[in-house]
Amino acid sequence: MSSCQGELAEKAFYVTAVDQKGVVLVDGTVETLRNGFFELWLPRKRIIDLKIQGLNRTVQGKITTFDTSKTCVTTFRLQ
Repeated sequence: MSSCQGELAEKAFYVTAVDQKGVVLVDGTVETLRNGFFELWLPRKRIIDLKIQGLNRTVQGKITTFDTSKTCVTTFRLQ
């Protein structure tokens, strides 16, 4: 058995997610869980611009939701 623990447990972040057609999928505050991660349920077969803001830091990048896409993304680092 293994588990992961993120560094920022139970913290609020402002998250925006916009797909390749400009459809806003997420636009609001998301709180990390006790394990330091948060979950987003996003539609399939999209390329999504994701922006996360909090603790006076921001990160943005692209994620995808295709059949071959990762379901757990841990590469976004607040800077």
